[in-house]
Amino acid sequence: MKKKNQPTTPTTHKNPRKTGIQWKPWMEVLLFVVFAGWILVGMNSDYLFTVQENSLFLASDVFWKEMMATPHGFICWIGSYLTQFFYYPAMGSCMLILIWLGIYAVTRKVFNLKKEWSYLALIPPTAMLCSIIGVGYWIYYLKIPGYWFGESVALLLTLLGTWGAQTTKGWWKSIYIGVWTALGYPILGWYALLGAALMGINHLQKENKGGSRYIPLATAAILIAVCPLLWYYHYHQIRLEDAWIYGFPLFATKDSISWIMETPFLLMTLTCLALAASSKRLQTATNSQSRYLHAGCRTIVLAGCALLIWTTNFDDYNYHAEMRMYRHTESCNWKGVLEEAKQCPNAPTRQMVLMKNIALMNTGQLGNRMYHYDNGGMLPHKRDNLVIHLVNTAGPLLYYHYGKLNFATRWAIENGVEHGFDISILKILARSALLSGEIESAKKYVELLSLTTFHKDEAEELRLLCQNPKLIKDKEEFKTIRELHAHITDDLDSDNGLCEMYLLHNFSNTMNIDSHLLQEVTLNYAMVSKNIQLFWPRFFQYATLHQGEAMPLHYQEAAYLYGNLERPPFDISKMPFDKQQIKNRYIQFNSIIQHNLKKGLKEQEIAEILKPTFGDTFWWFYFFCNNVSSY
Repeated sequence: MKKKNQPTTPTTHKNPRKTGIQWKPWMEVLLFVVFAGWILVGMNSDYLFTVQENSLFLASDVFWKEMMATPHGFICWIGSYLTQFFYYPAMGSCMLILIWLGIYAVTRKVFNLKKEWSYLALIPPTAMLCSIIGVGYWIYYLKIPGYWFGESVALLLTLLGTWGAQTTKGWWKSIYIGVWTALGYPILGWYALLGAALMGINHLQKENKGGSRYIPLATAAILIAVCPLLWYYHYHQIRLEDAWIYGFPLFATKDSISWIMETPFLLMTLTCLALAASSKRLQTATNSQSRYLHAGCRTIVLAGCALLIWTTNFDDYNYHAEMRMYRHTESCNWKGVLEEAKQCPNAPTRQMVLMKNIALMNTGQLGNRMYHYDNGGMLPHKRDNLVIHLVNTAGPLLYYHYGKLNFATRWAIENGVEHGFDISILKILARSALLSGEIESAKKYVELLSLTTFHKDEAEELRLLCQNPKLIKDKEEFKTIRELHAHITDDLDSDNGLCEMYLLHNFSNTMNIDSHLLQEVTLNYAMVSKNIQLFWPRFFQYATLHQGEAMPLHYQEAAYLYGNLERPPFDISKMPFDKQQIKNRYIQFNSIIQHNLKKGLKEQEIAEILKPTFGDTFWWFYFFCNNVSSY
C-alpha cells in the first residue's frame, strides 16, 4: 500500500534518435587536408622540388635589405625562407597545409561563422591551393620572390589583423585601423589595404545604431586612398600607378600577361569581402533555414571547391617529366633520364628530346639507341598566352652539358636578371666558372650557395674544387663537358634566343679530328638536320677515327639510306652493312612504303603503319618526323 504524498518516479521521454551521420566541421577540414595532401605530395612532388630550385633565400643582410626595398618585402622574405622546405616536398606541403588550416580557423572566428556555414571558410584556402598548383610554366617567369608561401602567410596575417580589430571599440577601432594600414603597408603591401577594408566593413555588422558605426569604414577608405601615396615617396623602386596593388600577384612578362592566373586571388578577395559584409545575415539565416537547405549549400560549395582544385591542377605529363629529367640531368643520373624518356606516353617536348640525347651521349649509346625513342617534339602545354622559350626553362643546363660554357653563363645571368636568381642558376654559374678556369668567380657563386639552408653540402663540395682545381679532372661528372669544351669554339655569338637551333647549326657544321666524342656529336646533329652533304664528311671522319670498331646501327642506316637516295646513287657497295639489320630490313621498309603509296594512303597513315616495326630507325625519322616544333 502506497504512502500518501510519496513522490512518484518521473517518466522520462527521450527525443527520437536522429538518423544518419551528423555533419561536423572537422569532416570538411579532414577532406580538405587529405585532398590537398594528395594533390601536392602525390601529384606535384617533382614540381614542388623544382619550385625550391627556382627560388632563392640567402641568410645575409644584403638579401634582407634587397627584399625590404619594396612594399610586401617582409612577405617575400618569409615566403622565400619557407619555400626552401620544398626540398623535401612532403615537409613543405605539411607546412603549407598548416597555414591553410590557420586561415580556415581564423576566417571562421573573424566572420563568426557557425558550424552551419563553416564550409564557407574553406574557400580562401582552396583559392590559395589553386594559386600554387596552377602555376604551370610561369614557374620560370614569375618575378614574385617567395610566391608559393608568401601569399598564404600574407592572407593569414591579414585575417589575424582583422580579428584583432574586433577587440577594440569606439575611437580605438579607427586608431587601430590607422596604425594597421600605416605600418602594415610596407610589410604586407596590398594585403594591408585589404585588411583595412575588411575591418571597416566587418564593423558595420557589429553596430546597429547611429552614424558613428560608419566612422571606421570611412577611416579605412581614407587610409586606403592616402597611405600608399605617402609610402610611395619612401620607396624608389615602385611606380605610382602600382602603389595600390603592390603585393597583388601579377603574372606578366614583356611578351604576355595572364588574367587566368590571377583568378584565385580575385576569388579569395571577393570571398573575404562578401563574408565581412554578410556575417550578420548569415547568423540570422542559421536559425531560419532548414538543415536540408544547409546540407545542399554545403554540398554545392565543397563539390565546387574540389572541382576547382582538380581543374586548376597543371597535370600535363610532359611538364612534370621535364622537371624529373632536368633533375636527373643536373645530377648526371643518365639512367633516370632515359627511363623518363622511355616511359613518355605521348610526343615529348624538345627539351625532353635534348636531355635524352645528352644522356645517350654520356652513356655512349647515341649511335645505337638514339632513334629507339620518340625524336619528334611538341610545344609545351599552356593555358594562356605565355610565350615559352627553351633558353628560359633549361637552356643554361643544355649549353653546359654540351661544353658551351660561355652560353651557359650568359643565359644563366640573363635569366637571373630578368626573372630572379635562384638555386639552379647559381649551380650552373659556379660549375661553368670552375670548368672555365675562372676560380674567383666560382668562389663568389659557391659562397652564395653556402648561405642557403639545404645546399650547403653541395657548396662545400664545390668549395673544395675551388681550393684545389686539379681535382676537377678526376670528377666523372665533368668528363664529357671538359672534352667538348676543350675542342669546340666557345665564342659568345648570337643564338637569337633559340637554343636548339643554335646547337643544331653549330654542331652539324663542325668538323674535328682530335675528339672522338665531339666528332660523334657532330655526326648526330648532321643526321638530325637531314642534310646529306653535311652527313658524308662526318660519317667518313667517324669511320676513320673508329677503325676496327663495329659501326653503330643508326650510322649504317643513314649511310645506306643516303646512298640509295642520291642521284646518281652513291657507291656504297663496298661498305660492310649488316645484312639482316640494314639491307634486308631496308628492303622491307621501302616495299611497305611503296605498297601503301599505291593504295593511296596519306603520309601520316603510312607513318602509323610503319612505326611499330620501324619506329626505332633513322629511316622512319627521316621520312616521317617532320615539322618539329622548336621554341
